[in-house]
Amino acid sequence: MSLPSPPKKRIHLNFFENACTGSHMSPGQWRDLSDKTHGKDRLPYWLSLAQLAEKGKISFIFFADSYSLFDIYSSSISPILRAGAHCAALDPMVLIPAMASVTKSVGFGVTGSTSYLNPYILARTMSSLDHLTEGRVAWNVVTSWSKSAALALGKDDVVPHDKRYEVASEYMDLVYRFWESSWGEGAKVWDRENRVAYDAEKVKKIEHKGQYLKASSPHQTHPSPQRTPVLFQAGTSKMGREFGSKHAEAIYVGGLVPSQTAPSIAQIRADAAAQGRDSQSIKFFVGITPILGATLEEAQAKYERARENADIVGGLAQFSGYTGIDLSRFPLNEVFELKDAPGDAATHTFLENFNKATGNTEPWTPRRLGETMALGGFHPAPVGTPEMVADVFEQWINEADVDGFNIAYVTSPGSFEDVVYLLRPELVKRGLMWEDYDVPGGTLRENLYGVEGQKYLRDDHYGYKFKYPSDFEGDTAVLSNGKQEVVNGEKSEVASNGVTKAG
Repeated sequence: MSLPSPPKKRIHLNFFENACTGSHMSPGQWRDLSDKTHGKDRLPYWLSLAQLAEKGKISFIFFADSYSLFDIYSSSISPILRAGAHCAALDPMVLIPAMASVTKSVGFGVTGSTSYLNPYILARTMSSLDHLTEGRVAWNVVTSWSKSAALALGKDDVVPHDKRYEVASEYMDLVYRFWESSWGEGAKVWDRENRVAYDAEKVKKIEHKGQYLKASSPHQTHPSPQRTPVLFQAGTSKMGREFGSKHAEAIYVGGLVPSQTAPSIAQIRADAAAQGRDSQSIKFFVGITPILGATLEEAQAKYERARENADIVGGLAQFSGYTGIDLSRFPLNEVFELKDAPGDAATHTFLENFNKATGNTEPWTPRRLGETMALGGFHPAPVGTPEMVADVFEQWINEADVDGFNIAYVTSPGSFEDVVYLLRPELVKRGLMWEDYDVPGGTLRENLYGVEGQKYLRDDHYGYKFKYPSDFEGDTAVLSNGKQEVVNGEKSEVASNGVTKAG
């Protein structure tokens, strides 16, 4: 008698968005007559998208964000402006309450930088969003790598990579203290008889004076439905993995094929387990740009139309913006001649990795790279019927152990409508998605974990240590007078002048 097959992992689908007015990951697609992204600067676009997402039982609308325009290619912002991509951007945080007002269950993930946003203000903003969405918000924690953003925000240069993560670690300790430690559960009383609205005895002032940050104040906002928003993160460098295994509840990963991504996922799960966390409590989302049709012919026709609309130079400007490498010196139609110029080695490595992942043997020209970037870029971009694309999704689930997909659009709302009306029914039929949210009307964390009542951080999460009335100050807390401290889990000594000496 054969054993029953183990149940399939049920996955999450996210709409991957950006509040730029125009294209996001696919420069030039605003030219398609069905595309509505020119309307992103008005609420009807966003309200309609939120309602579509809820209809399709989408877990998050995930907002990428940046603080500058891509200006590496030809040392100019002109290419990205002409392409209508990654520009004319709104602040996504202000869109979320409006979208929440027309939905009950879909979540909203929004990006915020630990390098540039004041932690007190960020904590208040996220608490506000969590209140106004009734607990359906996630924070995508980033450290910001763009020099353009640094210059826009008054800095001379971007902070070096490892130092950014040191700052981010201290930043997390401080915002956990605001969210988890400052207010007790019973602080909100609304006692008319005794004329007490909030019990001052249950509100603590947070005192923090660290290596990079300082604050002296209670959290200004009372506890929101989740207290700490769902914590999303992207970054698979060594320090990024360490940060994610400690803090993240969901991680956005890249890769063109599962074999590229599987080792990073396995390593982060192992690192999380070593810290006492359930390794499956971190949900991994891979980026993907499917082009779907009811028939293969229809899908191929959409692909050819997308090729026709693709902005080649915009795609190259996008590549240059991501990598910091100016490719404008190369003629569009000639095979790359990569020698010893700055950026040549990195470009060669990217193209070689792309070839290994996809089996490509054709020579690369800038035109071909620009088109690739304009049609999925660093993401897989399967073209086909719902059955064919669902096969690709299953391969990622089975071979890379992903928990969901950040789905980028070619055109909007068309690409997202195809996910809801074509792909999702096939995933439900295969047992990979649900008929409804696990907790309709629940918090994002409840629906991420599929556990009603799981509104707050799990008890195996690092942030749980800060739960009121805890006086835990975090692993980065600096103690004066030569006492021991812990920085990123390692003991050291602090001299009387505040300089940390490695221990």
